Amino acid sequence: MKITLVGAGAIGSLWAGALARQGHTIHLWRRQTDSTCTLNWQGLDAPDADTFTFRCNQPDQLSRSDIVLITVKAFQVAEAIKNIAPWLRTATPVIVMHNGMGTEKEVLQLLPDNPVLYATTSQAALRLRANSVRHTGIGPTWLGAVNRAGNQWQALASVLNTALAPCQWHDDIHAPQWQKLAVNCAINPLTAIHQCRNGNLALPDFAAELTDICREVAAVMTAVGYTTRTETLLQHTLTVIKATAANFSSMQQDVANQRPTEIDAITGFLLEQAHHFQLAAPANTAVWQQIKHLEQNYD
Repeated sequence: MKITLVGAGAIGSLWAGALARQGHTIHLWRRQTDSTCTLNWQGLDAPDADTFTFRCNQPDQLSRSDIVLITVKAFQVAEAIKNIAPWLRTATPVIVMHNGMGTEKEVLQLLPDNPVLYATTSQAALRLRANSVRHTGIGPTWLGAVNRAGNQWQALASVLNTALAPCQWHDDIHAPQWQKLAVNCAINPLTAIHQCRNGNLALPDFAAELTDICREVAAVMTAVGYTTRTETLLQHTLTVIKATAANFSSMQQDVANQRPTEIDAITGFLLEQAHHFQLAAPANTAVWQQIKHLEQNYD
């Protein structure tokens, strides 16, 4: 397939290389103005890297794409769509993949005629240099439609699964999105605030804070319609912490490199929902405030 991938950060580069290894033609749309770029892609536990050269920022390639996969951060999604809109055919399915929630309404307004799908992934990647990425952890990817036209593209789950398993179709993509959001609310802000690896959060020092965060998330999820319990979310979060113990979260990396974080699409989205249902969320409010304070005080 001809695939345009918008955004070439760690996760975007991971999927670009994985899809290219399956023989798909990958075209990148990115902020840098170069017409080509080279990617060194290192698989999980692979001693040697594959090297790919991709064409970049070519309107004709974009207009001929079979799929567009958007992997920018949540706060960059709307701008990315506006940038590619002049060359995007209305029949082309668009997959949006980012941490957090809250962009769907605007995306559907910007793409009223396109098949629109969302994906949430727990695959982990580390960007070593500007042109190098390493696959650092396996996790599930879920794909689902958010409009009627998108429902015709369930086969794309198989395309993604062949590139980076496991990937499955979900009839209600919001369900796995909420599950991922719950984990992100717990892991991402705390690792960013304390500048630590995920595994550090398994220490007793973090037990009370993790429990409080999960309790508030469980209350909001239940109010939204995805009934769950504090203990269930806490156990799932601890399982992820242990499975990704050596990894740095994306938010930890953003703060370490003084970049804008996705806190508003993760904890901020949770707080919006809590406010809507008149639920108190002091623990999540506290970490949201701490991350905003860190962002505002970058050098």
